[in-house]
Amino acid sequence: MKTEGSITTEVDEKPCKSNYKVHQTVSSQRFEQLNLVELEPFTGRRHQLRKHLSGIGNPILGDKDYGKKPLILNGKGLYLHAYSLKFTHPFTNEAFYIKDEFPLNFKKLFDVLQ
Repeated sequence: MKTEGSITTEVDEKPCKSNYKVHQTVSSQRFEQLNLVELEPFTGRRHQLRKHLSGIGNPILGDKDYGKKPLILNGKGLYLHAYSLKFTHPFTNEAFYIKDEFPLNFKKLFDVLQ
């Protein structure tokens, strides 16, 4: 996977764009390597990020719908997390920035999250 880039593949026949940046790559016996990727969607199509990453050959770990069979983790969920959200409220025009901690399963894989 390139260290950063933009994906502009249409989703459901509608234009869309997602930027990505790889923050860390770790070796994995089971999966060869895993990437910690920051994603920034510019549009809000259904499953956009999942479809975009799968489309460039790097599906999200645990994605049963758009992933590859060896990357599906039965009972462990999808390794996709909204770390932060930034938006303007549509009625009050108030700016919101919400930030969350990374889940433990992410911290176990990537030491940059410690």
